[in-house]
Amino acid sequence: MAATKNRALESYSLHMGRLVERHLADAALLAAKQEAEREAAEAKQAKREIEVATEALKYEMAVRQQVQSRLAYMAGHDALTALPNRRLFNEVLEEETQKALRRGRKIALLYIDLDHFKDVNDTMGHAVGDRLLQQFSARIVGVLRAGDTLARIGGDEFALLQLDPEDAADAGELADRLIAALAQPFDGEIRPIFIAASIGITMFPDDAGTVELLHRNADLAMYRAKNDGRGRSHFFDESLNKEVHRRALLEQALREPALITQLQIVYQPQFELSSGRVSGVEALLRWEHPEHGVIAPDEFIIVAERSGLILDIGTWVLRETCRQAARWREAGIQHLTMSVNVSTMQFRTGNLPQLVAEILAETGLPGSWLELEITETGIMQDMHVAAEMLMALHAQGVGLAIDDFGTGYSSLSYLRKVPVDRLKIDKSFIKDVTVSEDAAVVAATIVQLARSLRLKVVAEGVETQTQAEFVHQTGCEFVQGYYFAKPMQAREIPDLLRNSREMETTYE
Repeated sequence: MAATKNRALESYSLHMGRLVERHLADAALLAAKQEAEREAAEAKQAKREIEVATEALKYEMAVRQQVQSRLAYMAGHDALTALPNRRLFNEVLEEETQKALRRGRKIALLYIDLDHFKDVNDTMGHAVGDRLLQQFSARIVGVLRAGDTLARIGGDEFALLQLDPEDAADAGELADRLIAALAQPFDGEIRPIFIAASIGITMFPDDAGTVELLHRNADLAMYRAKNDGRGRSHFFDESLNKEVHRRALLEQALREPALITQLQIVYQPQFELSSGRVSGVEALLRWEHPEHGVIAPDEFIIVAERSGLILDIGTWVLRETCRQAARWREAGIQHLTMSVNVSTMQFRTGNLPQLVAEILAETGLPGSWLELEITETGIMQDMHVAAEMLMALHAQGVGLAIDDFGTGYSSLSYLRKVPVDRLKIDKSFIKDVTVSEDAAVVAATIVQLARSLRLKVVAEGVETQTQAEFVHQTGCEFVQGYYFAKPMQAREIPDLLRNSREMETTYE
C-alpha cells in the first residue's frame, strides 16, 4: 500500500512538474512573441518616422532650392520689368565678347534712355511711370531677334546687346526700328503718353576691347543723341572722347580763380511790337578764355551744370545784372525789364527767393525791374515746391517767364498753378515758321494759349522781316533777335534807348 501510494505521489509530482514546465514554456513563448510584436511595432513606427522625416527633408530641400533659385534670379533681374539687371548683363556681355573674339565676329551695344521720363513721374505719378517702363521694355523686346539681350541698368536706362550684326549699319537699322516702335503712344490710363528715347551705339571690337569701355562709349553716344535733339540715335566715335577731354579742361578752367575776369555779360534788347520801344533786355553770359578762346554758352553752361559750378556762376550773374540795372535806373532810364536766366540747378536749391531778396536789397533795385527766366523742366521737377518758390518771388514783384517754351514736356496744367507772367517761344520754332507748317502752328498755338491764360509772349530768335511779320500776325507782343538788335555791351544800351523810335513797320 505504501509503495503504491508513493508511486502515485511521484507520478502526480512528475505530472505537475511537466504542467509547470509547460506553463513556464508557454509564458516564455508568449513573452517572446509579445516582445517580437513590440519590437516590430517600434521598428514600423521608426520606419514611419524616418519616412516622414525624409519627406520633410526633401520638402525643405526643395523649398530651399526654390528660395535659392529665386534669390539667384532676383540677384540677376530687375523686379519691375523682369529683365536682366546690370550685374547679369555684364556677365553675358563679358561672355559674348570672348566668344566674338574667338569667332571673329562683332557685337553692338546700344544704350537706350527715355527722354524726359522724370517729367512723367513728376506730373503723373510713379505708378504711371512704372507702368510706362514695363510697356517700354515689352515694346523693345518685341523688336529684338532671338539671341539679343535687353537689360534695365538704371532708372530709365536700358542696355541692349545685339549679337553678330553684319556691320554698324545693321546696328543702326535696329536703332531706327526701336525709335519707330517707341514713337507710338503708350497707355497712360488717363491719356496716352508720347515719349521718345535717345540711343547710343558702340561696336565691339571696333570701338573698344573691354566691357568697361563699351559701356562708357555707349553712354557717351547716348548723351550725344540727347544733345542733338533727343528721339534719335548716335554712333560712338573718337570725337566723343575729345569732347570728354575738352569738358574736363573746361571744368578745370571754370574752377580757376581768374574765371570772373574772363566772364562778361552782354544784353540783348527786347522790343514791344505795338510801340517799337525797347521794353527790356535779356542778360547773356559770355566767356573768353586766354588759352581756349571764345567758348560758346551752350558748351560751358552744360559743363557748369554737370559740375555744380553753375550755382556760383548764376549767383554772380544775378548780382552783376541787378547792379547794372540799378545803375541804369540811377542814370534816369525809365523802367527797363532785366531778364536773367535761372538754371534748373539754381531753381532746385530752394533758396532762390532768399538770394533774390538779398541781392535786390543790396543793389537797391526794385523787384519789378527783374524778370527771371525758368525752364519747364525746372518747374516740373517738383510742382509743389516750384509753386511755392515762384509765389515767393512773385511777392517781391519779380517777373517770371517760362524760357524755351514748347521744347520740353508740357502738361500745360501747371501754367494755371504758378504765377507766370510771360512765355518765351523757343527760337527753334521761330527759325522755321516760314518754311515749316508744323513750326508755324506750334508758334501760333503758344500765342493763343498764352492769351487764353492772360500771359504775355516773347518770340526769341527773330532774324528776318518775314519772321517778324509772322509773329506780329499771331498776336505776339514782344520780340528779340538779330533783326531788331544784336546783344550789346551795357554802355551801348542808353544810346539805343535814346535813339529808339517807332519801327517803320505796320506793327500797329
